[in-house]
Amino acid sequence: MANSSFVVLNDSKFPSLTNFDGNIFNVLFGIFLTFAIILTLYLTYYVKLKKVKDYSVPKGFVFVFQLYIDFIENLTLEILGKKFKKITPFFIYLFLYILVSNTISIFGFTNPTSSLSVTLMLGLVTFIGIFFVGFKFQRLSYLKKYTINIKTKKNKTIPIMVNPLNVVGQVTPLISLSFRLWGNIFAGSLITSMIYLGTEEAFDGLFKIKGLINVFGLIALIPMHLYFDILSGVIQTLVFVLLTMIYWKMEAK
Repeated sequence: MANSSFVVLNDSKFPSLTNFDGNIFNVLFGIFLTFAIILTLYLTYYVKLKKVKDYSVPKGFVFVFQLYIDFIENLTLEILGKKFKKITPFFIYLFLYILVSNTISIFGFTNPTSSLSVTLMLGLVTFIGIFFVGFKFQRLSYLKKYTINIKTKKNKTIPIMVNPLNVVGQVTPLISLSFRLWGNIFAGSLITSMIYLGTEEAFDGLFKIKGLINVFGLIALIPMHLYFDILSGVIQTLVFVLLTMIYWKMEAK
């Protein structure tokens, strides 16, 4: 039940850092499965919500999903303010997409977020959003952030040259968000795979019978999946969304 993707080189198994080299299908299937799960959740919520009578308290799935929506909405308003309330659906989807991507390995599928190409795309969304928010709220004066400026006697700011430190520093969110998410998910996949393969070799060597189910590996993977897939998956999802909100908040000043 190891959830990391592997490539075969010289009859040995090595982890694929980007999930390419023949494993792209596993990543694509994981992405498709993530979209399918999210779509199913949304449709289920919509159908069940239509059945809830006016002024009645929702129960079961509708109640839980409404709590999730309220949590993201309150988080958006608390960090970004009321002027960002309209983009709450974006954060609702982003949080759910990363969370599902981080945790589907529990069922034996490849985490899309264990692929660096996927996390780079997620980081790119935040990166582009930084510039969008900056130009929306600061207009052309936002460009002064990337220049060295001088003040005139009339207290006007005039840019004289590009500030390379600010330009390079602006790439930091893309790199930090992408590699933090990928590194944590990939490391978890790698560790659980190594444990499973190690116990499998020990199991085969102990009983000398090929084809037996690796009971030791399955038992050892239970706490590993609970930590790396559920606990770490939830934490990394929350960190990614919170940092995205903070980065955008900084540009809206």
